[in-house]
Amino acid sequence: MSRKSKYSFDQKIWAVEQYLNGNRSSVEIAKRLKMPSKSGAMQVRRWVHQYQSNRDTLLSNAQYNNHYSKAFKEKVVQEYLAGKMSLPSLANKYGIRSNGTVSEWVSKYNSHIGL
Repeated sequence: MSRKSKYSFDQKIWAVEQYLNGNRSSVEIAKRLKMPSKSGAMQVRRWVHQYQSNRDTLLSNAQYNNHYSKAFKEKVVQEYLAGKMSLPSLANKYGIRSNGTVSEWVSKYNSHIGL
């Protein structure tokens, strides 16, 4: 299934640089990009974390959703349940675009629903 991000790669890089250089707060950046104030500021901070972990690879706009094997999902979930890393850190480590995806896998695993 095709997908398109609301924000371009250039907008994301601009936002990250503004935040990291101390020029603007995440709230100011969200307002400038016409994002919802609270969730927009959180998204800006996610972009910053992704950038710091994997530079610009995760900020680029994907054309399609990724598909992950059951074994890969179980590996990530087991790492989380062992307390080795946080959800955002695991997402960044393995190049998963959203820590919400990892959270979903953990929830399904804990509910004994197939991954």
